[in-house]
Amino acid sequence: MKKLHSGKFVLSMGLLSLICTALYYAFRNKTYFDFLLWNLFLAWIPLLLAVAVAELGKRLAPGWVRSAVVTVLGAAWLLFFPNAPYIVTDLIHLTLQKAWYVEAGRWTFRYWYDFLVMLLISWNGFLLGFGSAYLVQYQVMKRFGGAVSWLFVVAVSMLGGYGILLGREYRLNSWDALTDAKALWSLIGESLNGQSVPFCLLFGVVILIVHGTFYYVMNGGWHTEDRDYPSTYRL
Repeated sequence: MKKLHSGKFVLSMGLLSLICTALYYAFRNKTYFDFLLWNLFLAWIPLLLAVAVAELGKRLAPGWVRSAVVTVLGAAWLLFFPNAPYIVTDLIHLTLQKAWYVEAGRWTFRYWYDFLVMLLISWNGFLLGFGSAYLVQYQVMKRFGGAVSWLFVVAVSMLGGYGILLGREYRLNSWDALTDAKALWSLIGESLNGQSVPFCLLFGVVILIVHGTFYYVMNGGWHTEDRDYPSTYRL
């Protein structure tokens, strides 16, 4: 598993986010979709937390202090991770606001402008999520091995699918787990039913496929090691 250069990745994601924001304002027609920029901001939080986990885990001396710091940051990362892939669900607003885009029975170009901008922002969100998950997976791999790191990714993907359900269908935010934990726990039984479970699993599979695809592309195969690649190839 190749090491991801967190600094360069953050810079590249910052550039992509600036491009997304510029395109949004260039084609912005109504204020209804301004929430996209807020959601993009939230998608940045798990990446910054993952960078903090990687950097502090590397800089702090081994011991209970480092373990406590990494555990707290890791828990916060898991809490905010669903915000990254969540953005793709914003595409539903194109359907909800169909009346904006149809004139004389035909789709206007405004639909395609909004669709492509929203798709690009969703892509940005998936990349931010992948980068954060990859950084944390690398830390898990170093400590517990490759097999455990992939079990970790599978579990995080499924929990991410559940987090998307809570955000999209129940309008919960990540910080509700801290500010209104009682309400969140009361929702667990209600939110898991015959329709929602397949929804969570399917989203979890999508997150896992995206992660696995980028992992494969970055590493050039499933069983690569750091020593197989010169450092100049690292992102």
